[in-house]
This record gives sequence, C-alpha cells and structure tokens, in this order.
Amino acid sequence: MRNTKQSKSYLIFKYAVYIGLILFLTFPLYWIVSSSFRTREEIMTSIRLSVIPKTFTLTHYRDAFIEVGLLQCFINSLTITTATVLVSIAIGILIAYAFSKLNFKGKRPLFAAVLLTQFIPVIAYIMPLYLIMSRLRLLNTYGSLVITYLGIAFPVAVVLLSNYLKDIPVELEEAALIDGCTPLEALVRIILPISVPGIVATAIFIFITIWQEYLVAVSFISRERAYTVSMALTKFQGAYGTNWGGIMAINAERVRYTRVIGELFSALRKVVMRNVESNFQKLPL
Repeated sequence: MRNTKQSKSYLIFKYAVYIGLILFLTFPLYWIVSSSFRTREEIMTSIRLSVIPKTFTLTHYRDAFIEVGLLQCFINSLTITTATVLVSIAIGILIAYAFSKLNFKGKRPLFAAVLLTQFIPVIAYIMPLYLIMSRLRLLNTYGSLVITYLGIAFPVAVVLLSNYLKDIPVELEEAALIDGCTPLEALVRIILPISVPGIVATAIFIFITIWQEYLVAVSFISRERAYTVSMALTKFQGAYGTNWGGIMAINAERVRYTRVIGELFSALRKVVMRNVESNFQKLPL
C-alpha cells in the first residue's frame, strides 16, 4: 500500500515536472506568436500585457511580407544556407574519412588545428574578410556569405563526422577492400550509407548555425534585395523607435519556416535510411 502511494506520488511529481518544462519551453514561442497579432498601441501602451491579446491585427504580417520583403529574405537565406550545407558536407566527409580511417604524417597536429579554429570568434576576422571581399568585388553577393560560412562550417563538419566515422567498425571497410573495392568505393558504398544518421545530424547543426547567423551578413550585405531573414529584423528598427509587432511577426515566420525545414530533414532521413536498409544486403560484404 505504501509503495503504491509512493509510486503515485512519483508519477504526479514526474508529470508535473514534464508539464512545467513544456510550458517553460513553449511559452516564449506562444508569446512571440500572440504578440505578432497585437496592435502596436497594445504593445507600447499596456503596462502589463495580458496572456491573451485584447486586440487582433494582421498589419505586422502585411508589413513583413510587403514592406520588408520577408519572402525574398527567406529565399536568400535558404539559398545561402543550402549551398553552405551541401559543399561543407560533401568536402567535410572526405576530410573526416582521412582523419578517422587513414594514417599519415601530421595527422594529429592538423586535426588539432582544425579543432582550434572553433575557438576563434567570428568578429576577430570580420575586418580582414571584408577587405578581401571588397578587393574581389564580392560584397552584396551570395558568394561573400557562402565563402565565409564555409570557413565556419568546414571545421564543424570535419570534427563531428570524424568522431562519427571512428565508431564504424573497420572490419566492414576491410571486407569491402578484400572484395575488390578501392578506398573511394568503400567510402561511397559502405561508409556513407552507414553514416547517414551522422551526416543528417551534422547537416542540421550546420543549417541552424548558418540560418540564424547575423554578424557576417550585416557586415557584407548592404543591398536590401540581398538581405537574409536575420537581417530583415533591422528594417523594423529605426531612429524613432522599434516596431516590436513587426519583429514578432518575422520571428513567428522564422519559427514556421524552421519547423518546415526540420520536417523536410526528418522526412529525407527516413527515406534515405529506408533505402539503405533495403539495399544493405546488396553491399559487397
């Protein structure tokens, strides 16, 4: 009887903690979305905002899409981020394979150098990169951002994928080599299919990092047509005040876009893993 009461008390406590954590994590999102529908007068004049909006307006969304051009900003961010993810993963997996599976002189110092680049803040090399991009006439172009973002994404891809590839049994690769595969064929036909979860996780991490980046974008881009989503927020900030409703509307749309992209990544991972499982028997082992 006593154990039953203790187990019930434990379940009540556990679910209370779960509910509290869910509310703690989701309430900021709710506040962003609800504030985007409030009028500017309610946001600016109310001493204490109510949880449920007293007014309702779509003006902030109209301003975000028509005056700010949020859709174009979204296309810019998606193009730049996708290009960065694809290139960094494609080259990063080759470098990671070399670090995790091959033995060569200077392997440890090189990997340590790649790892140490993560300790250098972005702001430290903004000015040199700005001068380089100016000399190359790449300012206000996608190229300036993609090149810079690749410098941020490459070390991340190499470090994460190297650690993942180390956990793949070497016997699988050796069996493929015995069956006549070259090292490149073993990588493509054996290592890559097994590494899909790690590749997808790394791609998602890089995507989120580049998607929300602001400092590099605001330093290299001044043409409004090339603004990214994070830069769109600055259009609601002026010398005479800040349009908080517009900022909330943009943030609400960013949440929606991020959710859609996350679902696409999840669906892609499931499709790839399904194909890997169905074709695993065909691998030369």
